[in-house]
Amino acid sequence: MRAGTKGRVTRDEVAARAGVSSAVVSYVVNNGPRPVAESTRLRVLEAIQELGYHPSGTARALRLGAKQTCGVVIPNVKHLFNSAVVHRLDQELSRHNLSMLLSNTHNDPETEKTVISEMLSWGVDGLIVMVSALDDDDWRHQKLPVPAILLDRQIGLEHFTTLGPDFAEGGRIATQHLIDHGHEQILAVFGGLFPGDNTRLAGYHRALSDAGLQPLTPIMTSWSLEGGYEAGKQFLQLDSRPSAVFCFSDALAIGFQKAVTEAGVRVPQDVAIMGFDGTDTVKYVQPRITTVRQPINEMLTTAVETLVKEPYEPLPEHMIFPVSLVPGESCGCPRIEGID
Repeated sequence: MRAGTKGRVTRDEVAARAGVSSAVVSYVVNNGPRPVAESTRLRVLEAIQELGYHPSGTARALRLGAKQTCGVVIPNVKHLFNSAVVHRLDQELSRHNLSMLLSNTHNDPETEKTVISEMLSWGVDGLIVMVSALDDDDWRHQKLPVPAILLDRQIGLEHFTTLGPDFAEGGRIATQHLIDHGHEQILAVFGGLFPGDNTRLAGYHRALSDAGLQPLTPIMTSWSLEGGYEAGKQFLQLDSRPSAVFCFSDALAIGFQKAVTEAGVRVPQDVAIMGFDGTDTVKYVQPRITTVRQPINEMLTTAVETLVKEPYEPLPEHMIFPVSLVPGESCGCPRIEGID
């Protein structure tokens, strides 16, 4: 460690001393995956010796077996949709011989910043951040030494690949389906709006406006089964109950349905329920919940293939994927046999 310098010498400091990129320092330290000219390698080694740089042993261990590591940052792995994403993402990364380093942020921006910083110090080769709690300005000021892909982001950001489902159209489709069943009083239930995502709500408002209907005061809760259950309890206390509810996630819809059915409210006869995400869990509750499916497989395949194709040169690109309605019985559609 240099005199007068607090903290551990970083890879970026070595890169600055040697006049190379941070990625080149990584290639030298890890003996790959890309070749480095001998003169450049010697310059990097000299900078390492001068600065007293000590690479993370853990990060280097993660690279054994020629595997690279992708850091995956997620708000809460307990959430139904997030769990499905992690499961599918692990499969996709393994298909490309990539390891996963996973961390929860608990929807806290400061925790997310810390997690990303720690992952970079561990030497991850890329980042996939799902439903980031950081706002757009935070990301615009981020200068990462590895490519980062932001999942479920609804606007493009310079220096990053952003991708997600068409939340606006999904919100419209869900609300319109309830309108088509004859409902005029449709309540929205959600767990707060993440930075860059108010588009599901915009879709809800658009469908109501197109039909000449007015939005109701929403119920806000946490993004969880428990949050949906609490929202259902609040619904039961309303003096005048709406005939339909659009929950902005399947977890919310499942929790909501449990709360109201326990109180003797019939679904869909007394209240129709709509979910969002398209998780498999909705197939195993009765009545089966109608939902809007996010194309998880397509989004995650694209995310990982983007990292593999350009592992050290992030491509600023914004991709939106179409969503689709998956009918169940909770909205009043005919009963569906089986679980397909």
